[in-house]
Amino acid sequence: MKQIYLDREQCEQFDVNYFESSSTALRADRILASKFNGYDQQHTRFLQDYQARQVMLTRNRDDAPGWFTVMNTLDKEQSNGKE
Repeated sequence: MKQIYLDREQCEQFDVNYFESSSTALRADRILASKFNGYDQQHTRFLQDYQARQVMLTRNRDDAPGWFTVMNTLDKEQSNGKE
């Protein structure tokens, strides 16, 4: 998944901009839990795969409101070896 959507309430909760440029690192499980009505299957599968690991998100001012590009995520295989 290359992009993930955060609604206005999520952006406020995570202190990121809905319209303007912004970047943040958030735990995938917290993103998933923060969506009041839940995510679609694609978002849900992606976020569940990363569990408590952080996802780096960024958005440019010209991106559609609330849409963040997934910049990088911790490699699942490396993380499993460290637990």
